[in-house]
Amino acid sequence: MTAGSFAALTPGNATTSVFPPGANRTTRGLIADAHATLYAVHPATRVHLTPTESRQYIAPTGTVRALIDYRVRAPTGNRSVVGHEVQAVRVSIGGEQVGTATDTQTPVITYSTTAAREQPLTVTAEIAVTVGGNTSNSTTQTVTVSDTRTVWIYRLRPEAYTATYPDGDTGLAVYQGAPWHGVTLTRDERQRVRGVWRYYTARATVWDRLVVSRAAGTMRRATPGQPLNVVAFPAQIGPRAEPVRGGPTLTAVWGVDRASPAPQLHPNVSVGLVRGSYTRSFGVALRNASVAPEQVRVHGIVRGMSAPLQSVTPTERAIRRPNLTVERVATSASAATIRITLRDSQTGEPIPLDGASPSPIEDDGPAGMLRLNGESVDLNASGMTTVTVAEPELYTVEFVPASWRTTSPAYVAASESVRWHPLGTVGGWLQLVETLLWGAIPLLAAWIAGRQLGKLLSADSSP
Repeated sequence: MTAGSFAALTPGNATTSVFPPGANRTTRGLIADAHATLYAVHPATRVHLTPTESRQYIAPTGTVRALIDYRVRAPTGNRSVVGHEVQAVRVSIGGEQVGTATDTQTPVITYSTTAAREQPLTVTAEIAVTVGGNTSNSTTQTVTVSDTRTVWIYRLRPEAYTATYPDGDTGLAVYQGAPWHGVTLTRDERQRVRGVWRYYTARATVWDRLVVSRAAGTMRRATPGQPLNVVAFPAQIGPRAEPVRGGPTLTAVWGVDRASPAPQLHPNVSVGLVRGSYTRSFGVALRNASVAPEQVRVHGIVRGMSAPLQSVTPTERAIRRPNLTVERVATSASAATIRITLRDSQTGEPIPLDGASPSPIEDDGPAGMLRLNGESVDLNASGMTTVTVAEPELYTVEFVPASWRTTSPAYVAASESVRWHPLGTVGGWLQLVETLLWGAIPLLAAWIAGRQLGKLLSADSSP
C-alpha cells in the first residue's frame, strides 16, 4: 500500500514546490522551498516500549522512499532559466553511504548496511538551477537539502538452549536482546510460541495533506495516499503458545519490566494494549513432546527477519532427577529429628541451590529452594541438613529447582514425606499411659468421694 501511495505522489513543476507540513525547507538565490523529505523506510517496525520511548527498527537491507521538490525563482535582468534538476540523491546510515539515485524527485533507493544498533538515517539531495543570458555564459546555482530520522538497525542474533527432560520431552529456550516475535517449531508454523508483542498498521498523518507553494502564496491539497507504518505494542493477552491443545507448553518468559506505553497511542487506537506494567519478552522457554531442530525458526518483529535454529548452534543442557531423601534419625516422646539430603543422582555431588546464571540468560526466575512444610531449609556444603520438629504431623520436603536455563546440570522438582507422632515410639506410649493415669487420679478420687457421700446420705435417711 505504501508503494502504491508513493507512486501516485506527484511533485511540483518549476514554479511549484510540494511538501508535507513541517518539512525542512531551504530558500537560497534562485531556488526556493527546496526540501528532501523521507516518505517511508521498509521493512520497518515502530515499537512502543514505554510511555516516553519508541524505536523504529529497520531491516539491514530495505528500501527508502523520499520526496524531493523545489521551485525556481524568476532570474533578474535579461537572464533566463536554462535548466533545473535534482542532480543526486544519497542515503546514508551513520557514516556509511548505502544507496544513491539521480535525476528523480521521487527516489526509490535500495540500501544495505553493516551498521548496528541506533543510527541516523539521512536522505540528502543536491538541487541545481542553471541560468544564462544573451551575452554572458550560463551559471549554475546548487542547494543541498536533507532529512534525518533516527532508526535502529534490526539484527536477529538469538541464543538458544535446549534440554531433554527425564520423560523424553524437549525443552527449548531462546533469548534475543532486541524485541522479537517468537519461535515456530514446524514448517507449517502451526506449533509456535509468541512473545508479548502484537501489531497494527497506522498511516503517517503528516502526509494527510500537502502544501503547494508558489511565488504568489501557498495552498493545501489532499494527498493521493499516505505511507503505512507497522507498529508493535505489548499486548494484554501476553505471550502465548499455540495451538492450545496438542501444542507446546510455554514454561517461562523473562526480561525487564516496563510501564505500559499507553500514552503514546492515539485515543482512537484500541488494540488490546497492556495497561499496567509488562515484561519485555527477551527470552521465552517452552516444553514439547519433540522438537525437530531443522524445522525450528526464530522470527523477528521486522518483516522478513527470521533465522533457522540450526544457525544459532543451541547449547544443550542436561536435566536430571535429583536424589532427595527424607528420614527420621532420632525420636523421643516430645520431638523428632529429620535428616534431609539432596544430591545429584548420577554423581552424588551436592546440588547447589544458588547456582550461577550462565550469560546471557539472567533474571530467569528465583534460585532453587528446599522447603519443609512450606518453610525454607538451608543445606550444608555436603548437601545435607537436620531439622528438629515437635508437632505430630506429616512432614513434606519439596525441592523446587532453579530454571534449567540458568543451571547446568539442571533438575526436575521432587518431594518426599515422612510422618512423626509420639505414639510411634515406646517412650511415647509410656508417656501416654502416664498422662492418662495422672489424669485419672482426680476422677477416681471424686468418684470414691461421691460414693462415700452417697452412703452417708442413705444412712441418715433410714428410719
